[in-house]
Amino acid sequence: MDLNLQGQQVTEQSFDYTVSFGTSGGFELRIEHDYTLRTSHGVLRFSPEPSNADSDDLQSLAEQVISKASTENDGTLIVRFASESELRAHPSRIYEAWTVAGPGGMKVVCMPGGDLAIWKANKA
Repeated sequence: MDLNLQGQQVTEQSFDYTVSFGTSGGFELRIEHDYTLRTSHGVLRFSPEPSNADSDDLQSLAEQVISKASTENDGTLIVRFASESELRAHPSRIYEAWTVAGPGGMKVVCMPGGDLAIWKANKA
């Protein structure tokens, strides 16, 4: 499923026991389970922890433009950036793994096991 985030720039990042990205279009991507980041340095594996703020590779996503954001059938979130970096948030068997929330109440949540709960944006 295409999340229609192409062309949006990452404008905010936060690292606590989740990793969150805000975009120029008013979307928030929140990852609460294991994820990977593929860069020119290779594939890096992360669990959402405050220590991720020390990762230069994660911090390099600030101000990058999203070229595509989508989901796979198993519930994996894939975010590709103009720099050719790729973030993949994997589903969890027992927890909600990630959420994408946008304007008008739009929300997609990866439920335990990888099923997606989807709320469409309200039309104003």
